[in-house]
Amino acid sequence: MQNSKIARFILPVLLFTSGGSAIFAAEDAPAVARVCAPKVTANEIVVSPIQRYNAGQRAEPPLTDTGTGFAWPDTPMGVIKTEEGYEFFASDGGQHSRQLWRGDWVGNDKSGSVVTTMGTLNNPLGTGTPQNVSISPNPDPSVNPNYSSYTYMGGGPVYRVPDGMTGQGNLLLVYHAEILTDALYAVLGLAASRDNGSHWTDLGEIIRLNQAFAPGLDPFEIGDGPLVLSPDHKYFYLYFPDWIANGTPHTTKTTQVSVARASADSVLDAAFGSHHPQTVAFQKFYEHRWDLQPAIGGASTDLNPNSAYQGYLDIHYNSALQRYVMIISNDTTFAYAESMDGLTWTVPIPLGDFGPIAAYPTAVGLGDNPHILGKTFYVFFTHLPTDGTGWTNGALHRLTLICQ
Repeated sequence: MQNSKIARFILPVLLFTSGGSAIFAAEDAPAVARVCAPKVTANEIVVSPIQRYNAGQRAEPPLTDTGTGFAWPDTPMGVIKTEEGYEFFASDGGQHSRQLWRGDWVGNDKSGSVVTTMGTLNNPLGTGTPQNVSISPNPDPSVNPNYSSYTYMGGGPVYRVPDGMTGQGNLLLVYHAEILTDALYAVLGLAASRDNGSHWTDLGEIIRLNQAFAPGLDPFEIGDGPLVLSPDHKYFYLYFPDWIANGTPHTTKTTQVSVARASADSVLDAAFGSHHPQTVAFQKFYEHRWDLQPAIGGASTDLNPNSAYQGYLDIHYNSALQRYVMIISNDTTFAYAESMDGLTWTVPIPLGDFGPIAAYPTAVGLGDNPHILGKTFYVFFTHLPTDGTGWTNGALHRLTLICQ
């Protein structure tokens, strides 16, 4: 995303039968009222430009990119809590080219990666060595025939499989991959790790825009959101803005928020319970149903058509509110919305302007599970200047947000 991600962004409650049809019409459902009055009480630098630079000098394998440098975090972050502290996962948009002479690592030539760091909520980089790992191709090339066409492949949002489920303790990663010709075209896929992020294996694509790839398209940012468990814990939801095809190469119709889903059990079984690891097909939510449009190229319904904000989407469950919370960044302004079911969202309200470039928001809870938010939680984001220095003066900021 280093070539593309910056400056890209200028429903009612439904019940379903097992076949996916709506029991009642969307317009008949009551509107959702927001229960949190969010207030940002702090905006702090938790990783300064010099801390980022120094970490880049320690990174393994060494950076070979003399231009961009250590472009971290170049995606939203994944955060898990361990007995030793916190582990953070995010992409480095810098280059770590093949270094066969080292004898201990062979990477690929794509920009992007998954960088693992050990730190604290006050310093996610910590003082150790950032471990930069490329997402390896699947052993079966047919799982993702598009792998070789990506010019960027990296991610941060991770899901640690809980005890009692297939693959318990292992990690799933939502990655952002780009096909870059004359403009950005991005897709979302899954990768799996059985060793806490020391190695990642591609499981294949799960979401593409409704607009098919073609040279000459307008650039469009699909983001890199986390997997979210549905209210009944049966499905993984993944949120993204969608470009609805219109027969032209221009983005005349887009959605603010779309969603796709797949059975959580089937995703985990395919990733960790099989000798042939891969992903399963996701379905986009469209016209009140889940069974009409595939997530690879299908159409989708806008869950928040009255929103004034489109951009990077970060969604987590908030146990204090008993609701899902969405943080949106359009590269400058952050906004906040809530939902009880993950489908019907309140109209987002602004949290403030944090730019000039403020990207990749990551909400983090302060309890034992960083994926579960509370009355007070953090929102990390990448701050970049617009004076031409780019990543040289990039920093990681942290907002403190309180629900009043």
